[in-house]
Amino acid sequence: MNVSFEGLENAVVTFQEEQVTAGYPVSMSSDATVGNAAAGTAPVGVALNVRGGCAAVQIRGFAALPYSGSAPDLGWTALTADGSGGVKVPGSGEKGRECLVVQVDSQEKTVGLFL
Repeated sequence: MNVSFEGLENAVVTFQEEQVTAGYPVSMSSDATVGNAAAGTAPVGVALNVRGGCAAVQIRGFAALPYSGSAPDLGWTALTADGSGGVKVPGSGEKGRECLVVQVDSQEKTVGLFL
């Protein structure tokens, strides 16, 4: 049996962008503007599409991302950007964003979560 969370209560917002990569977690870089999330910062969402100086950013709903470091726990878990297009469990002094982690693939190093 396959379970799919795709599209469930997704919310996508258009922001101005500064060097955003589609598929990467993003954070606020200035007013109404996002950039790729630096390591140790709490992402505001995931860039879905980048075009003409704007980025479509998913701020709510299901997303699948790579993770680095140790595998996140299932359930409500704080996650932070790893600076390489994925997420990680926050280290000391790093701010995380609470996400509902529903899938962890330790072989592929991917995590399925609700933003």
